[in-house]
Amino acid sequence: MANMDEEKKDGVSVQQIENFGKRYHVEIFFTIVFILASFFSFLFYGPGWSIYAAGIGGVIGVWIPKHIGRAAHGVFRFCNKQQKVTVIIIAVVGVILSIFLPPLIFLCTGLIAGRSFHRHAGESSGQSGNDQK
Repeated sequence: MANMDEEKKDGVSVQQIENFGKRYHVEIFFTIVFILASFFSFLFYGPGWSIYAAGIGGVIGVWIPKHIGRAAHGVFRFCNKQQKVTVIIIAVVGVILSIFLPPLIFLCTGLIAGRSFHRHAGESSGQSGNDQK
């Protein structure tokens, strides 16, 4: 019996897993969405659609970074202000979209990536980063 107690102490407790989930819930959500979108992209659409969607999103994100930044900031701020039940519903909708419309997930990823590339290129060249919102 003493050996079983020692074995339990070596593993990860349920409380540790809950604390990890509470602390990193956004990262866990996006990881699940990206993995599902990648997997179902191969099954339903083929990788070409997702690559084109990410590329088109990147180009648009570089062209209009201020609008993309404002929209992304608004969406994330909206989600953070909601009650827990509403956030769970939004997360379920995100997971469903990643299963049935993976190119849309890659388009949004491309938009944010293009905006980020534009911002970092501007910062490294000495331009002001006025497009942050």
